[in-house]
Amino acid sequence: MGGGGGEERWCVVTGGRGFAARHLVEMLLRSDIWCVRVADLAPSISLDPREEDGALGHALRSGRAAYVSADLRNRAHVVKGERHRGPNPR
Repeated sequence: MGGGGGEERWCVVTGGRGFAARHLVEMLLRSDIWCVRVADLAPSISLDPREEDGALGHALRSGRAAYVSADLRNRAHVVKGERHRGPNPR
C-alpha cells in the first residue's frame, strides 16, 4: 500500500452502497492511502460488473476493502464496524 509508513489506515464509510458513498469509497481506494470498510444495511455486498472489475472489486479480493452489514441505530453494529481491523468482519 502506498502513502509511506507501511501501517494500514482504515476508514469506515457508512451507507457505503449509496450513490455518494460509492464515489467516496472509490476515491479513497484509488488514493492508495486508505483501506475501506464499507458499512451498509444489506446482509452482503453485491457488485455490478463494472465494480467487480474496478477498484472496489480488486480491493475486496486483496483485503484492502471489507464489507460489514451494519445498522447505525444499533450501537453493537457501529462498534463492530469501527473496531474490526481485518478483511472479513463478522
